[in-house]
Amino acid sequence: MHRLALPVILVSVVHHNTAANPVHGKIELPTAPERPPPTVKGFVDRVENPKKPIQGVPVTPLLLVALEKDGDTAKPESPGQVKWDLVGDSFAKPVIGAPAGAQVVIRNTSNTARTLVALEDPKLIQTGLINPKIGERSFNTTEPKIYTITDKDAPHLIGRVVVVNTPYVANVDAAGKFELDVPEGSYKLRVFFKDHWLAQTETVTVAAKGKTEPTIKIASLANPTEKAK
Repeated sequence: MHRLALPVILVSVVHHNTAANPVHGKIELPTAPERPPPTVKGFVDRVENPKKPIQGVPVTPLLLVALEKDGDTAKPESPGQVKWDLVGDSFAKPVIGAPAGAQVVIRNTSNTARTLVALEDPKLIQTGLINPKIGERSFNTTEPKIYTITDKDAPHLIGRVVVVNTPYVANVDAAGKFELDVPEGSYKLRVFFKDHWLAQTETVTVAAKGKTEPTIKIASLANPTEKAK
């Protein structure tokens, strides 16, 4: 009996681990400068309220964090929707992030009808009143850009949509903390404040297992463009 020798073909299957790992980070803001002494005195010297200190302007609601994959410039796949609520005379979040290609849905939960417009692109949002309580307007994002959304009849109403080339973007809570689920790899962390990106960036390496907990100490919140002038 003749035995037939069959060749054995080894097939190598590469499994791409796309599992997301938790990134729980914190933004540490620069120390506010001490109040200078008054240059002009009245009848009495100014003193601090011993029972209730003067509250400063909240900074964290104006902060946004984005993690960008090193060397990856492709648009996020299937970014879905980003919902943004209009409450009273302001947006629930004055600054919100949206991956490029996402649809931003603005929901008017206030009691006032609004006509919203993007200052950078007047045709971005469909014209007409957005009814209170039930009204919505949506628009699609395409490229990384900063949009200033306002109502020309209420100029105090201002919100900003920050479009980024990454799905990993998050707001910061009152304590400066943020949470994201990100696949393993090396990322560039960028911080947005109010109406501009900070010059400072940090490298964050997301581990294959466990939690990544970066702490980012911000040196300055100044607009690098204005600082250079």
